[in-house]
Amino acid sequence: MVGVLYLVCVGVLTAVLPGYNARHSPITQQDMAKYRDRVKAMFYHAYNNYLENAFPYDELRPLTCDGQDTWGSFSLTLIDALDTLLIIGNTSEFHRVVNVLQDNVDFDIDVNASVFETNIRVVGGLLSAHLLSKRAGLELEPGWPCSGPLLRMAEDAARKLLPAFDTETGMPFGTVNLLRGVNPTETPVTCTAGIGTYIIEFATLSRLTGDPEFERVARRALKGLWESRSEIGLVGNHIDVMTSKWVAQDAGIGAGVDSYFEYLVKGAILLQDEEMMSMFLDYNKAIQNYTKYDDWYVWVQMYKGTVSMPIFQSLEAFWPGLQSLIGDIGNAMRTFLNYYTVWKQFGGLPEFYNIPQGFTVDKREGYPLRPELIESAMYLYRATKDPILLELGRDAIESIEKISKVDCGFATIKDVRDHKLDNRMESFFLAETIKYLYLLFDPDNFIHNDGSEFDLVVTPYGECVLGAGGYVFNTEAHPIDPAALHCCKQDNTEKWEVEDLVREFFSVKPKTEKFRKEKTGDPKKVDPFPSRTQNRTNSRRSSLLHCPSQPFSSKLSILGQVFLE
Repeated sequence: MVGVLYLVCVGVLTAVLPGYNARHSPITQQDMAKYRDRVKAMFYHAYNNYLENAFPYDELRPLTCDGQDTWGSFSLTLIDALDTLLIIGNTSEFHRVVNVLQDNVDFDIDVNASVFETNIRVVGGLLSAHLLSKRAGLELEPGWPCSGPLLRMAEDAARKLLPAFDTETGMPFGTVNLLRGVNPTETPVTCTAGIGTYIIEFATLSRLTGDPEFERVARRALKGLWESRSEIGLVGNHIDVMTSKWVAQDAGIGAGVDSYFEYLVKGAILLQDEEMMSMFLDYNKAIQNYTKYDDWYVWVQMYKGTVSMPIFQSLEAFWPGLQSLIGDIGNAMRTFLNYYTVWKQFGGLPEFYNIPQGFTVDKREGYPLRPELIESAMYLYRATKDPILLELGRDAIESIEKISKVDCGFATIKDVRDHKLDNRMESFFLAETIKYLYLLFDPDNFIHNDGSEFDLVVTPYGECVLGAGGYVFNTEAHPIDPAALHCCKQDNTEKWEVEDLVREFFSVKPKTEKFRKEKTGDPKKVDPFPSRTQNRTNSRRSSLLHCPSQPFSSKLSILGQVFLE
């Protein structure tokens, strides 16, 4: 079946994409530069058309060359694109947009907003831009990164979301009115991702502002989901936040669940939180045992583990990238290659793909230019340097430009079978898809810093290291500098950890001439904190559990049923 599918894929791409050939020559450094330039041109074609035709609305409608509000009337595309501007090197436009946002965005508005979307796009975008302000050359106010206009905007937006978390279970409502709080008639049913996707943004806010409430409610929501898992270790898709009863009991890694698992891993990395990682690893054992079939992941009944939908959803394509973060490279690559065959078949990922039938699912044939497969390629390329990952990036550029590009931007693909278009360009196209494509082809970008360059910043709480790399992307691809979380707190334990980091960095050539002039002697021989040493121990975790190898079709004949609706 795989061989037949490969031939179909190549045939379709040869017909659809000019110049496509199954036997491309290897991608060279010159090719990498060429693809970076093409991605940058794609960004400006979309971004400039948003400014000319859609601003101050949330999103561009590329077929009619106008705009629409979608998630709350925040000029959302501008916020979502802000850190992408810096990543592709446009500091002057970054400066201009920061001023525009400060002058025009107001969260005291009578709007019903998605708690989830406002957090990942608005709060996450503003926090990322705040922490990148020094690199962008903005004038910083005293006390940065513990203060600043973008941080205050992020805090203001997040405070508007806090009423949603005021439930007996700690799990938030899905929608909140930014002026009046939760509507008394608001449904208590929320998707799993809408409950478990706050710890990155809210913990960052708490650590920078000193207000523990944000991190407290995010952790309580995570705990509510954890305590609601089934006896076999799975969570469903939608839950009643008032009663903790599951309304939709399909368990999987895709839509409605995906970023909950993502935030357990990334939250654990960002906060160095062993409990969060332990929670994910427990979930991962259940996921591998019940939902994995021949390196695909399907949907199962959360209490029984029986297959309910043998479907691949395009949102699931983030999973190989997440696996790379826990070091599970082999499984990640095998799953990635499965997903890549679907891309080759259609020139994009349909929202739903029936695995045993090898085709799209009725009414789920669209591709809204999602980033997840490109995101996984970026992570895996950093880990493996496997050239096939660059080939996905090249194919994505060719497909999106050929199929989706129109005079006023890039349009959602309504149907991957015939490439009909829809009149929408989601803000995540500039926040995520373009960003991950650019970073895939830009190995020297500051985002990929390995710690060989850094800044020392003086805060009211002492010196702190920033810009040394290790950025943690939120689920909207807004990078958070994890070192910043240690800059604004006078906790001795954290202070000592930062001091140890600084001591280690003294053995590396620092970035700025100013920094070198401020120190005397050989930096490699200087211990800025000679009064204290700290021992560290490393712990190992047991390997993940895997199902015995068995053909996909035979497993389905026993456990599954074909998804028809």
